[in-house]
Amino acid sequence: MQKKLSKLSPVPYEDDEEPSSPRYDISICKAGTTGCSHAVINPQNISDKIKELLDESGLGNHISAIDKKKLLYHKKFRVALAACPNSCPQPQIKDFGVSGQAVPVATDEPCSECMQCVDVCKEEGAVCVKDAIPIFNYKICVYCGDCEKICPTGSITNERVGMRVMAGGRLGRHPRLAMIMDDMADEGTLLEILRDILDKYIKGLPPFKPRRK
Repeated sequence: MQKKLSKLSPVPYEDDEEPSSPRYDISICKAGTTGCSHAVINPQNISDKIKELLDESGLGNHISAIDKKKLLYHKKFRVALAACPNSCPQPQIKDFGVSGQAVPVATDEPCSECMQCVDVCKEEGAVCVKDAIPIFNYKICVYCGDCEKICPTGSITNERVGMRVMAGGRLGRHPRLAMIMDDMADEGTLLEILRDILDKYIKGLPPFKPRRK
């Protein structure tokens, strides 16, 4: 079944868009609309601030100056916000991408050794239980937070919750995965990174090349 995503602007792939259409596209996973059991963050909370920053940055005027006719989808500035590392809206291939992350740690609460944390984990070896203590291998863990959610005794908690921030991803003729700008950013740090990325995007600095007319 295809994942449902929420978009702040419509994105027709088949047709060009009129000059008055939005110069950016924000995709949000279903956690921001209908909710999701895997969510680590609520992407809807940050999307409005990202939209406001995009509007204030001069991005629309920059793209309009280059593409004065109908706007092709691939020339939009694309943003994807995912609530967890499953990354349903594919932030790794967008100009700017975000995915929620949570770092699990053991608490002082007694562990019942039910092994539900091990069973729910999709990354083999990321969590194990020894002598009634959850132990984590952070080289394997993807920080999805599922173990903390399922723990019935409170023996696991999230030490930190933040956002992986990515930039410079794309598909097309020269595909490239986005670079990781921060692995556990808070909202303020995320917006600072976005300001810098927008400045580089408009100026055509790495990782963004100047757009062809």
